Amino acid sequence: MPPTGMERLAVRRVPESDIAQVPFLWTRGIAARETLGYLDGKGIDAEPLLSKAELSRAQLIQNPGGVSAASQHRFLEIVAAEMNDPLLGLHVAAAMDLREIGLLFYLAASSETVAEALEYLVRYAATATEEIRLEVSRQKDGTLLTFRRVLAFDEPIRQQPELLALGFLRVLRKLTNRDFTPSRMSFVHARGSELREVHRILRCPVEFLQSTDSWVLPQHVVELPIISEDRHLLQILEAHADVLLSERRTATGVRDLVEGQLVSILPSGGIGAASIAEQLGMSERSLRRRLAEEGTSFGEVLDHLRHRLALQYLKDQHVSLKQVAWLLGYSEAGAFNHAFKRWTGIPPGQARYRYPAR
Repeated sequence: MPPTGMERLAVRRVPESDIAQVPFLWTRGIAARETLGYLDGKGIDAEPLLSKAELSRAQLIQNPGGVSAASQHRFLEIVAAEMNDPLLGLHVAAAMDLREIGLLFYLAASSETVAEALEYLVRYAATATEEIRLEVSRQKDGTLLTFRRVLAFDEPIRQQPELLALGFLRVLRKLTNRDFTPSRMSFVHARGSELREVHRILRCPVEFLQSTDSWVLPQHVVELPIISEDRHLLQILEAHADVLLSERRTATGVRDLVEGQLVSILPSGGIGAASIAEQLGMSERSLRRRLAEEGTSFGEVLDHLRHRLALQYLKDQHVSLKQVAWLLGYSEAGAFNHAFKRWTGIPPGQARYRYPAR
């Protein structure tokens, strides 16, 4: 468990080794998925817009394992232009179900204070995106949260940073049950005639054309308690987040790419070669052929991954066997027990006794 208290916020950076160096910058696609839902809610045909951004509905909805960050940005900007809504990102953030943020939301919701929630955001941000490095530091007038992009994009990026800003504020307001405002916010991109409306929505001083996207929270806000704190759930979520973080590494072959997709979606139970192939932009036949060329198969990759993760999860005494089965994508504990005995010759409960409590 990481240390608690305000001293943790001295200066924290995500190590570069935690951010996978892949041919494209990966993101879980939360902003694109919420924008798609926003379009659906307004009865707007999203398919042509998805196509222009080189995305598909299946990528975002039917087993979302991640998309290109550039495609996500392109989609939001295309939608903003199509709808003639220069503040689309803010409007999507205002309408979204915050639970759709996923793991990072539930980690924050289980934390003790806003300070601890920020610590988990910094620590596990790479489970949601590889394009941004986060830093948290103490300032005289509060706590500064800075978002640094790994690479500069040729196309303007306006919608996603503003969506992230309002979504972040909504999360903290909900989890603390306090209607606070940040001290100030800054963005790299430019704004023109919409500036007054941005100030009205974010309810704080906002500066544009700055060197980084950053937000300053008053110190009394950082010290606020989270009303849904749950230490037991937090330990379970940490175990899963640690696995996701470790799996976001350099992919050296198709097997690594498949494992990277699988580890993100195992708890959903929606595991299949066809859906994984679609996430990787190839046919199922091509996927199976390329795995065969590497001397393996889809079923073997899935089985070996589950075996490895099971051994890792069982070391955490706070995660029940039923929860381990869920994290591995089994619909019931019995199926997990059967698989574990096939791997090791003993049931998982017996194997757990071999590990020291932690």
